[in-house]
Amino acid sequence: MSYWSKGFGANKIFGAYTKTIPTVDISLEDYGLLYRLSESGHTPKISVRADARETGVSTTFNTIGEIRGTEKPDEYVMLSAHFDSWDGGTGATDNGTGTIVMMEAMRILKKVYPNPKRTILVGHWGSEEQGLNGSRAFVEDHPEIVKNIQAVFNQDNGTGRVINISGQGFLNAYDYIGRWLSKVPESIKSPVETRFPGAPGAGGSDFASFVAAGAPAFSLSSLNWSYGTYTWHTNRDTYDKIVFDDVRSNAILAAIMAYQASEDPVKTSREKSVLPLNAEGKPGAWPEQRKPIRRGGLD
Repeated sequence: MSYWSKGFGANKIFGAYTKTIPTVDISLEDYGLLYRLSESGHTPKISVRADARETGVSTTFNTIGEIRGTEKPDEYVMLSAHFDSWDGGTGATDNGTGTIVMMEAMRILKKVYPNPKRTILVGHWGSEEQGLNGSRAFVEDHPEIVKNIQAVFNQDNGTGRVINISGQGFLNAYDYIGRWLSKVPESIKSPVETRFPGAPGAGGSDFASFVAAGAPAFSLSSLNWSYGTYTWHTNRDTYDKIVFDDVRSNAILAAIMAYQASEDPVKTSREKSVLPLNAEGKPGAWPEQRKPIRRGGLD
């Protein structure tokens, strides 16, 4: 079979559709050749070598870092990215670059801002690819943190520089996001389009786990660099696809936004906007908080 990614040489890699018959996933180009040979009356044979071993059930985990606040240690600013990756390539842009951004932002903050007013956390989440399990588990296990979150900044859609921030349905997000963005250098800020109040994300990445719990959480959405076609869950998601100038820009943006959120004398508003009517003519509903799958979908 072939799950073509609509890009030359790029193939989506996902789980098999069966647990009883081995699935061989091959590139579009090889699949097409085999198809044409079969259609023309030739009987092609392929040789497959697949080395594998069963390693048993493994534990997945979150990695959390902290710079403790000095004035409001029980209020939190959080930087966010998922640490796990899919196995088609090496996970360079999904989500190695997001992890790099947040690690570098924390390094910058620790060096130049070691005594923030609010506690700054970074969450590198495990098992995001199986359903946001790491961040959903954190939200479920730490309500005392979630209720006191000032803001969450999450990055998880490729190596490109940030070009969009949505208010995620929080009515007054334009106020504090706009205030913090005003302090960002023009060269980094100018490509960023903001959408307020926006709509609450119900999935897609770890910010949605916090949004569902009512915490102001925002996706730092990137210039795509053909992410959906060429690197997202494909065999092409490798180190050479990283655009380090953009990653550097994003680390600076994340560090400044975290700094501004920590320094802000005003606590962020959690007031929700009224969502547009759905197909039944009723107001849209805020996403519900969902439980993590703590056993990873095991039977």
